[in-house]
Amino acid sequence: MPDCKSSQQFSNQGSYLRTRQPHQTRAWTGAFTAPSTVENQPSTTCAEFVPPPTFLRTSGRIIAIGDIHGDVQKAITSLKLGGVLVEDSCGRPVWCGGNTVVVQLGDVLDRGDSEIGAIILLRELDRQARLQGGAVYMLNGNHESLNVAGNFRYVTPGGFRESALVAGLRGEALESMEKRMRARLHLYSPGGRLACELAKNPTVLLVNDTVFAHGGVLPVHVKYGLERLNAEVAAWMRGAHMADGTKPRPPYLAMGGPDSVMWNRQFGHERFSNLHQKYQACGALDATLRLLGARQLIVGHTPQPNGANCECNGRVWRMDVGMSKGVLDAAPQVLEIEPEDASGKSIIRVLCPPTVPRALLPAPDLAQLRTHYPL
Repeated sequence: MPDCKSSQQFSNQGSYLRTRQPHQTRAWTGAFTAPSTVENQPSTTCAEFVPPPTFLRTSGRIIAIGDIHGDVQKAITSLKLGGVLVEDSCGRPVWCGGNTVVVQLGDVLDRGDSEIGAIILLRELDRQARLQGGAVYMLNGNHESLNVAGNFRYVTPGGFRESALVAGLRGEALESMEKRMRARLHLYSPGGRLACELAKNPTVLLVNDTVFAHGGVLPVHVKYGLERLNAEVAAWMRGAHMADGTKPRPPYLAMGGPDSVMWNRQFGHERFSNLHQKYQACGALDATLRLLGARQLIVGHTPQPNGANCECNGRVWRMDVGMSKGVLDAAPQVLEIEPEDASGKSIIRVLCPPTVPRALLPAPDLAQLRTHYPL
């Protein structure tokens, strides 16, 4: 694990607001450049759009972080646990992970009050990480797709207020629930500024021999084309125009049903209810990994009350530990994947606070799995 004791110069992009609350750690929230008034319709173009990646190679560590759900404090703790973040003397975030690649598994939005603050934190760390050969990626989860689709049933009052501030509401307008709703629609509808930001996220990401997805990947998704899925989600979120002048519909295989990439829970059950269910899930997983030439799948989406765990002989890892205060308020845990050793295998560790009992971390293959408890 890299040494994170040294501090680096923090270069501020955009507007960051550091808030102090009694008996709580520091948090960062921020705002994209916002107009003074909220328009009725979102923009139809995304300036400086960068298509999301699908296949990546890295020689460094990989850190996987589960669902954040609007809890920027737990996001910060997770990043520190992964050895990639320190705070400078002013309490601002500083990347210290070198060439580490961080993959956040989606569901940054909903259930918490600091959704946009978490997005800006991760984007700023990505900017800093790329100067050292690393990167920070966010995946799109089902709650990102819900918000772009205009479904706000999981948004907290604080989440509405944060998005309203970013959209430019002030004074009496900020206290109007109707105007807060319109502000959020303005930001998250296809072509809106936050929708354009989410369009940069992959829905499926393959890094070296590891597949990352919010819910799960099935053979049908691979045969359809992962790059195609990523591109279609991005086009929908951007509000792009098709050749015939129409706008793209939400892609069904990515987000439209229980077997879609964002909603699939086939691999997320903490304990399979019977051997037949396990046989089916592990069989589908093996077929998917064979098609991709991959070794393991890392997912979020389904909270694991007993903490991070794996199944199918270590071929799938479930990393949604319900850390957000809006979910289980559990202690953060992250997954570390080290580069291949002399035997050609990656070393996988669950990194967790020392307060988490060891018994909660299963070890189906002790030769491959090591559990690390930072001091």
